[in-house]
Amino acid sequence: MPVLNSFNFRQRSPGPPQVFPAGLRIAGPVLQAQVEVPTILATQLQQSGQAIPQPVAGFALIDTGASISAVDIEVVRQLGVQPVGVANVGTAGGPQQQETYPARFTFPGSNLPGIEFNELLGANLTGQVVPVDGRPLIALVGRDILERFILVYNGPAGMFTLAF
Repeated sequence: MPVLNSFNFRQRSPGPPQVFPAGLRIAGPVLQAQVEVPTILATQLQQSGQAIPQPVAGFALIDTGASISAVDIEVVRQLGVQPVGVANVGTAGGPQQQETYPARFTFPGSNLPGIEFNELLGANLTGQVVPVDGRPLIALVGRDILERFILVYNGPAGMFTLAF
């Protein structure tokens, strides 16, 4: 069973990094993610002699309040993926419509499997960063991904686990 255990650390000088339990509360459950063109599109591009866009790497926040995962619209544009539909979405700012896109998520540095999507929300994540260190967020992992995994949020230990 592929498992990812994620701890928050902070650097102490001198000495090695130490586990920082409050980091999970501050940053939330964040993991490395890579967004790619979907496999079927990559195959079509390759067969027609076109270059396959390079994957976009960054960080994704696990968002149990999101029923559908989202990827930053700038990432989608960088990949050259065209919208396949529109979804009505309830947000903190009220209801709105957002375009949906096919994509593939992978999780570098882990043994978690890649996931193909027929539809992900395109969202404006500009300026959204991991609070602890300012790394930019490129995606939100919603319940459509989490339904494939076991998620354990261990607040006292400052860690979370994803198991497939």
